[in-house]
Amino acid sequence: MKMYKKDTQFTLTRDIMRLFFALNFYLLAKVLGIEFEFESEYIVLGSILLFGPLFCGWFCPFGASSYFMTRIGNALFPKLQFTIPQPYDRLLRNLKYVMLAGFMYLFISQGVNYFAEHMEMYKTSAFSWNYIKFKHWAVLFIPLFIPGFFCKYLCFQKAGYNIINKLLPFAKITRDSEKCIGCKKCDRVCPMDISISKQEQVNGNDCLGCYSCLDSDVCPKKADALSLSYLGKKVHYTYFVFGVLTLYLIATYFVLFVFEW
Repeated sequence: MKMYKKDTQFTLTRDIMRLFFALNFYLLAKVLGIEFEFESEYIVLGSILLFGPLFCGWFCPFGASSYFMTRIGNALFPKLQFTIPQPYDRLLRNLKYVMLAGFMYLFISQGVNYFAEHMEMYKTSAFSWNYIKFKHWAVLFIPLFIPGFFCKYLCFQKAGYNIINKLLPFAKITRDSEKCIGCKKCDRVCPMDISISKQEQVNGNDCLGCYSCLDSDVCPKKADALSLSYLGKKVHYTYFVFGVLTLYLIATYFVLFVFEW
């Protein structure tokens, strides 16, 4: 069974942010019927371009909801947890790129504005409408039993973000192979099951930017083999996260409430 990262001050802070964005979407929009998201696709794309996939691990309401469903499932149904084995897992991860191609065709052929109101985008075709209907099952039910199902296999945005982060590796996790002792603790705490212990650097390969692998209780201090680099310079992950967090919230506030894009 998958070993999940134990809670620390860092992960608890991250989960508070995740809870805020998950409740903002599902409580307001789906329960109370208030059409408001504290999210701008302009800011999301900008954050992905400049700071890597941190949005996925901290601000995405669907990724956050999937994460909490996985934790609930792990607590209530520990014996029913299932990880799709190789090589099927590797093959299924390509499905989100097929979804990306489908949406790119939709954007071009139908003239759909990705930055406009999301539900209008999804209503433009049977493909997109069925996708969004199944998306909520993939986020709120399936992760009770298959951790990270939506993010791994179906999120077309994640497929696009992977491509961006591969081409623009401004922020990436690096592993010093000379210091690494091969304990594989970083692999076991990765929610996306990335084999971090076999990578020289992690960027554009399904990383969510949750930075669980960088937390102080993972890589043994005697090794200190993992680090975060930005624009080629080593940075402390907590300072980086809270710097990006501050910029993201301020930029989102101005776009939604001041400029009203």
